[in-house]
Amino acid sequence: MADSNSTTTFIDQLNSLRSILRSDDHLHIQPSGDYEQVRIKLDHDIQLGFFFDSLDSLNKSLTVNNVTDLRMNKSSNKCPLSNAEWTTIRKYFDELIRKSNKSTSVESIIQSIQDHLLKLTITSQKSKQTDKTLDDVTPAEDMSSPGNKFRGTISIFNRILHDKTIDRSQVMLGYEDRFTGIHEMPFNEFKRVENHETGVPMHRVRYFKINGNIVWDRTKKIDLLTGSDQPNGAPIENNPSSNLAQGLYRFDPSLQQWVECPHISLASDDTKIPSTKETCLPERCHFLSWNILSDNYQTESVHTCQRHHTLLYTLKTLLPDVICLQDVTVSFLNLLLNELWLQENNYYIVIMKSVINSEQNKSCGQMILTKNFRPRSLTMCPLHVSGDAETTKEIIMARFGLSPKITIDLANLHLFSDHCDNVEEKRCQTLENIFNKMKTNNYMLIGDFNFGDYNLKEQDILEKYQDEVHDLWKDIYHIDQNPGYTFDPSSNLCARITSTSQIKLRSDRYLMRTLDTLSYSIEHLAIIGTETIPINPFDDDDFQRIHQSDHYALQLVMNFRTRSISHRSAVAILPTLNTWPLIDPYRQQYDPSFDRWPPHINLLWPFFDLTDCEEDQENILLQLRLLLCQYESFSAGIDQIDSFIENKTIYMKLNQQSENQVKQLQAQLIKLFPQCSNNNRHTYSPHMTIGQFENEEKFKEAKSSLILNESFQFPVHYIYILQRSLDNDTEPFHIAYQLPLGSVLPPINSKQLHSVDEKLQQFFQTMNLYESEQSYQRKQEKFEKLSSCFEQIFNNDTLHCFTHSFLPYGSFRIGINGQDVDTVFILNEIKCDNNQATSFDEALRELKHDPTGLNDHIVDLLETQINGTMKNEILHYRKIQALFPIISIVFHDQTKVEIFVQIKTNKEKSAKYDLNLVSNFHEPITGVHEIEYLLVHVRSPPIFQYLLTFVRTWAQRVGLYGRVYGYLGGYSWAILCAYICHKFLAPIKSLSSIEQFSIEEFFSLVQQFFSTFAHFNWLGDTVRLYPKTYKQKSLSDKLLAYHRGSMRIISPSAPFNNTGRSTSNSTRDLISEGFERVLELIDTINTITLDDKSNALRQILELTNHFPNEKMKSILQLTLSSDSTDELHAWTGWMQSRLAHFLNDCEEECHLSIQTQSSIEYRSKNTEAFYSIGFQVDPQSLNQHRYFSYWLKQFLDQFNLFPQRTESMKVSHKIICIHDWKLERMQPKPQRIRK
Repeated sequence: MADSNSTTTFIDQLNSLRSILRSDDHLHIQPSGDYEQVRIKLDHDIQLGFFFDSLDSLNKSLTVNNVTDLRMNKSSNKCPLSNAEWTTIRKYFDELIRKSNKSTSVESIIQSIQDHLLKLTITSQKSKQTDKTLDDVTPAEDMSSPGNKFRGTISIFNRILHDKTIDRSQVMLGYEDRFTGIHEMPFNEFKRVENHETGVPMHRVRYFKINGNIVWDRTKKIDLLTGSDQPNGAPIENNPSSNLAQGLYRFDPSLQQWVECPHISLASDDTKIPSTKETCLPERCHFLSWNILSDNYQTESVHTCQRHHTLLYTLKTLLPDVICLQDVTVSFLNLLLNELWLQENNYYIVIMKSVINSEQNKSCGQMILTKNFRPRSLTMCPLHVSGDAETTKEIIMARFGLSPKITIDLANLHLFSDHCDNVEEKRCQTLENIFNKMKTNNYMLIGDFNFGDYNLKEQDILEKYQDEVHDLWKDIYHIDQNPGYTFDPSSNLCARITSTSQIKLRSDRYLMRTLDTLSYSIEHLAIIGTETIPINPFDDDDFQRIHQSDHYALQLVMNFRTRSISHRSAVAILPTLNTWPLIDPYRQQYDPSFDRWPPHINLLWPFFDLTDCEEDQENILLQLRLLLCQYESFSAGIDQIDSFIENKTIYMKLNQQSENQVKQLQAQLIKLFPQCSNNNRHTYSPHMTIGQFENEEKFKEAKSSLILNESFQFPVHYIYILQRSLDNDTEPFHIAYQLPLGSVLPPINSKQLHSVDEKLQQFFQTMNLYESEQSYQRKQEKFEKLSSCFEQIFNNDTLHCFTHSFLPYGSFRIGINGQDVDTVFILNEIKCDNNQATSFDEALRELKHDPTGLNDHIVDLLETQINGTMKNEILHYRKIQALFPIISIVFHDQTKVEIFVQIKTNKEKSAKYDLNLVSNFHEPITGVHEIEYLLVHVRSPPIFQYLLTFVRTWAQRVGLYGRVYGYLGGYSWAILCAYICHKFLAPIKSLSSIEQFSIEEFFSLVQQFFSTFAHFNWLGDTVRLYPKTYKQKSLSDKLLAYHRGSMRIISPSAPFNNTGRSTSNSTRDLISEGFERVLELIDTINTITLDDKSNALRQILELTNHFPNEKMKSILQLTLSSDSTDELHAWTGWMQSRLAHFLNDCEEECHLSIQTQSSIEYRSKNTEAFYSIGFQVDPQSLNQHRYFSYWLKQFLDQFNLFPQRTESMKVSHKIICIHDWKLERMQPKPQRIRK
């Protein structure tokens, strides 16, 4: 039993065990704590197991002495051995271990047990056969004889090695390389891995040839040397489907056959009955859909036999949770059912009768395979109602649980092909039927749709339902960039044979419809099965290849998340704190929920349980906020006390105007979230409960005595999402989110009520952090005038086939004092009949196929309107051509407005929808949705406004603000502040935590900001608002945008670009040093009392801009000049647009460290501008730097490309030392202005 030690690794020796086992799959290695666990399946459901330390055992031999806890047991209760037989084999194993020594190999133990099992089985069978007649002997019993035992690789190798009658020079050996496939080598050159470090493990040997003919093949179970052939490689019958009918099956190991499982139809399935664990999909689910090309079509031409065997191997390597196959026939079914991986991985299979009867009817059908779980119900539904029921195609509809209360229906379909009559109508009718009949369910449509993106009729149906039913491929890919062709005759050899039109199609799809109780994220979606396979892998002279099917497979990994609706969550209006003294005396005496609820008016209750994830933000919070954008804030008035007799409740009643406003808002909320309506019997009656009573007597007594002492009003600027703990009903509700009404947040100011504590307001007033009322009014006036101006030409009278909207975004939208008013003008084409089109509609439609011409036409119309209405107020005006056209206007009062023009055509939307934010959620509006994502993330917008104002002011004063100069822009700073607010404001215990947010609390938030980002690993980590569930688009251009920039601060909305992409290593280090500088300041001063913290906040804002800092040794100074202010603004704008490339070249190509000035200085009545860049090398070295000189020339040459350059526009530069640069600035010169 002793075994010679070898030089191979422990893992290689383990893998070599596969050669003596019945299947490669009978050896499993998996981590188990600090060890690796090995499980080896032997005959008769007996298992050998042990542990080993992968680090300690790396170069040791696989001996009994080098493994831990070597034991033998039954792998299940299906072991066919009798108790006496099990006792015998157990004693034999114990005796082997007792007699073993430190050199005894595990392989020898396994071989001895296998041989002993064989002898034991033969002895047992002989004893049973003595009582039987000759006719009782079955083929299965005959196959158990020793002569029929298929010989393993080692046995055959030894036979060839020692058989004197075999000429070993004529023997070729075929082995499998894990990466490059099958290779052949002469037998005499073969080296075993035990004997040579570059040798081949025996379990990789696949066949032996003598004189070019295969004499032993492990895969095909051919053995001409010993005569132990075993066709199909399994001891089960070759046609296991012969006794099957349509239905659900699983493999029974004890019976060694597929058995039918009972099931019910979808119609009989009561979804109120909770799903069990065995009927639920995993939260992270791996899907595979594949049309496998049946053997009904040109079998020989497409080499069905070779294809199907390889296809089964592909499935085996992937082991998806759900496999949906189309074009299946009984011949493939028989191959599939014999697969050990299918039997051993606990797959359930759903088979259609068209598969079972495919030979007789020349038909094919679908199958669904599910790993470790089964459908709770299933039904075969007809695709199309026709007169001939026998030929009607069917869909497999299988229902699964996602949680005990939430289900999803999976439909595996194969729509009609183009060979059918009236195929377009049939496919359209099928889709319409499915969409209409299943609209109350979560479902996925999976399979071969047999049409592509250019089949207009079918695409019209999908467009019609696109807001409800999502095409997952289009969810993450742009069709023009990644068309997703799964049927491609130009690249697929099978498709080239089977296709009559040779047209590429995105034929295979996943369509998804979810209710609000379910959300999902796509982890991976890709086309697989694109590789070709050799038609004859054992013939090196045969170079013919084929694909596994005429369709490529579609692989999907997605994560499901169910969402419950709970009485622990509500959407409500809260009266402002100053009114609580008028309400709480009543509630404290009569309302038993006084300690759990604040004074409130419920809008939706119960509401969704929110668990602070990205799906909540996208599917609930963002949609809710986009709806609220359309409702301006209002004043709510309470004028009397009333009661509900039926539930013995007394409440404060809104006046009629306020009640109408609240009812209107609530009705829209119910439309948005219909599943949150639980009051179908009664109309909604807004009220503020002040008393609830258990019996009639107390109710009547209180009702007669309660009167409202005085009416009162309170502003409704926000609605609130209230939540409490899921496991504690006595815990008070807290504020999870505060969401504002109206499209524009009011700016923070010293007179603003109900925002923050008065002393914090005084601090902001003292430090001049508020925007002046006059400045804000000027911006608001310009926005309203432009909006009215555009409405004159774009309105419901002039346009029926287009809608328009004019929306603010950026700092103006969130009430922050910014330099510009950023706006976007959107023109959107909607679906309408030709007879409804106006002449204006027709003119726009004629231009829509020329996007540039349409853009120019709209911009010209806007320009005409602006000049006609506001010409006398405009100082200068220019058009900029960027990704979207931009109109830039500077008014005489120095208010600057930028208008992005965004045009969307060919969108088949119903005319009943106006262009609003909610209906365009899946088509985000430039700039607008990015801001709204932040507002729903920050928990409390007023506190966010204060933090962002403070941080922006600090960044501007210390010279770290401005994307064009390589620093962070306003949106990046807003994301950082939103990150801090979301993380450190939760939970908001009550409304007082917002309206009385103090200087101490604000200082703590500021300190958290600088501490968090001073210690942040900017080299390797990324700031994302949802780091755990963040998902990046897989398109290459999105990845490039993501990686560009030295600070990665990711936008929370698609396409998830890096908002810090302008930063370089140098500016990143300067920003990080800025954070650290603030922390050092805080560490040097007292921050104990309120005055201390006010002083610390003041000193932070008094930090100055250190440009150039002590590391800089030289300055590159650019001077730009022009005769007019308008020209100079355009001239400096051109310089700014080219600056980023130059800065990147200085760092990446020249390896120079730089510091950029964060503003441009203007002199000589705004006709001369100066901009400087600092370098850490002296002027002489910089001038002699060859690469720098080259890239500086490239940068300066860009000025010659400015299309609007005039003769008065000049640019010059000089490189000087820091001392001279500072000395120049000390000389008396015309006043400099920084911008």
